Amino acid sequence: MVIRALLLFLLTALPVAAQDSLRLIVPPMRPVVGEMIPVTIRGEYEGAITLENMQFPDSTAYDWIQVARDRWADERVEGRLRRVFERRIAVFPRAAGTLTIGPVVHRLTKAQGTARLQADVTASPVVLSVLAYPGSGRPLAARHVTVKDEYSADPASLRPGQTFTRRLTLTAEGSMDHLLPPRPDIRGDGLVSLAAPEIRETRLTAEGPVAVAIWEWSLRPQGSGSGSGSGGALTPIQFVWFNTLIREMRGAVTLPVQVGPAGAGPDGAARPPARMAALARGPVGGIALLAG
Repeated sequence: MVIRALLLFLLTALPVAAQDSLRLIVPPMRPVVGEMIPVTIRGEYEGAITLENMQFPDSTAYDWIQVARDRWADERVEGRLRRVFERRIAVFPRAAGTLTIGPVVHRLTKAQGTARLQADVTASPVVLSVLAYPGSGRPLAARHVTVKDEYSADPASLRPGQTFTRRLTLTAEGSMDHLLPPRPDIRGDGLVSLAAPEIRETRLTAEGPVAVAIWEWSLRPQGSGSGSGSGGALTPIQFVWFNTLIREMRGAVTLPVQVGPAGAGPDGAARPPARMAALARGPVGGIALLAG
């Protein structure tokens, strides 16, 4: 009886497995370390599926995140009506060399009359060649990087003892928050600074993950800075990153900001020195400034 039941199971299960397919879809690319590799896991199945389970494999070779909800739909594939499954994953390689993604197994439970049959469908692995990150430090590779520099008050009009807040927001499209650089040092002559806890998060969008880091400081001028007046200056901060669209290293730079009346213009607004303003607009050490 046991042998007969086993043969019956094989006869019913094998055609189901033969009609199903699962594959990893990766665009042709040669990513650098830290660059997002978009992976679509696509399954095409026949029959009624009652239960399913898929675990994307963890690895010491990459980080990964699911960027959208699983999609199920009925589609005609080569003239046959199939139950189509898609899962979108973003993979970030940790080191240069050969990267293997997969295999991935999708465990299905199907209804066949009153019976419930299990079918494991496997997607073959994909192998990519990963290039070394062309910069130093944490590998920040993104489609676009923006830096927003905000102040709670006009720093140029402050007097000694007055406190203001500086908030710096770094956003990288197509990256994860742990790949963003560490909190920058805030240096300013004659300034006392107190840092708030940093905020890091990875936001999911239709175009993929977006990494965000927010740093905030309470700053207070104290006494005389370098030069006349009672203020100092906040020096520029530079963030270097790899632009995945043009395949080049780029730089995003904040402008220097005068704190206190020293160096303020006639309207009281903070005026960066002409040399420093030109530096912020032009190439910096061979790294082009982020536009926009």
